[in-house]
Amino acid sequence: MCAAYTSTADSKFLETLESWFHVQPEILVLFRYPYAAGTKEFVFFSSFQNLKEGIRPLPTRTSVVAFRKPQLPLRGIVDDQFIARCLSNIPEGSEFLITETVRRVYGKMSWFHNSGGVSHAELQEELADCRGTSVAVGLYPPWLDDSDDVVSAIVPDEDGVVRPGAY
Repeated sequence: MCAAYTSTADSKFLETLESWFHVQPEILVLFRYPYAAGTKEFVFFSSFQNLKEGIRPLPTRTSVVAFRKPQLPLRGIVDDQFIARCLSNIPEGSEFLITETVRRVYGKMSWFHNSGGVSHAELQEELADCRGTSVAVGLYPPWLDDSDDVVSAIVPDEDGVVRPGAY
């Protein structure tokens, strides 16, 4: 038996996201791209309209995971002080996520670079690679299961059928 997947066009999914913006000024969304060797992107949205516009051009079968609670609370331009602040706020051995808040552009391609790890050595190394860049850092969001604070959906095929991809 195949699990039922929610469509990004599903009214309940969209209403949930819209309601979150009534109480949150920002929502973090994870895009997991199908058949792209595990490529994923974390993007902050500050309005429901911007989020809908961000979903519209996604390839079919893209997984969209949204987080209601604020995520990645450490924000700033990476320098020695910022690295020290991250090291003091993220416990050793905790899985962390770093995402740049300004898109990287290479030719026609653009993306929000992200990285993660579980040790302070990895955190320090990853942040050093982002030196001078605006980033958001925190514990890795709990994305595997839907809950009151996490909802997911998949971009349907042209025929409106939801078919997950390989992520």
